[in-house]
Amino acid sequence: MKKAAVLWTGGKDCAFALMDSIGKYNIVKLITFVPENHEEFFAHSIEVMKAQAYSIGLPHELIEVKEPFKEGYVAAMHQIKKSNIEVLITGDISTVDGHPNWITECASGIIDVDMPLWELERKSLMKRIDEDQFKVVCSLSYKKYFEETITGRMLNPAFVAELLQMENEGKIDACGENGEYHTMVLSAPYFKYDLIIMEAEMFEEDTFNYLRIRNIDSSVKRSSPIEIS
Repeated sequence: MKKAAVLWTGGKDCAFALMDSIGKYNIVKLITFVPENHEEFFAHSIEVMKAQAYSIGLPHELIEVKEPFKEGYVAAMHQIKKSNIEVLITGDISTVDGHPNWITECASGIIDVDMPLWELERKSLMKRIDEDQFKVVCSLSYKKYFEETITGRMLNPAFVAELLQMENEGKIDACGENGEYHTMVLSAPYFKYDLIIMEAEMFEEDTFNYLRIRNIDSSVKRSSPIEIS
């Protein structure tokens, strides 16, 4: 099998993509692109990502991307290629505002990109959260899409139904593909340990609300997790 890495944000889409790639590739690491100044990610906590990687049992590599960003991402692709990675797996679902996919554009001619969720129907994707026993929390949401904040809510069947209804009304993409909201995964079928939020606060900015997770426990062992390799 080809050696692969998963482009990791800690959210549901990259977690689904990893799930769908088990057995197809030799998955050897998780990769997160970070800015050169390592400024804070409001939606995707690096500390939570480290806990996820520990639970999954894969190394987690941070790769700096410098400005100008087009050249920076291309350089990052060359760096990944040098580590003998043959395929980069992403959780991208569709184009945003008709723009070309950024990762495939920057990786062209350097490294193969696999997007197992590409153009999949949103309802079937969202129902996987319950059917495959993922535990997912909304980590950030934008005020212009939601009258009442959804930040901090778990994506259970009732909440998923609300998001799908909003998509039917033309208000959002139910998966948040246009950036309406972001998530962090607390458990997945291949996690060896469930992640439990012990301490967290919600903060309000001008245009969005975000969840700052201050303490997370990863000591609760799951029974019979799926082995990645």
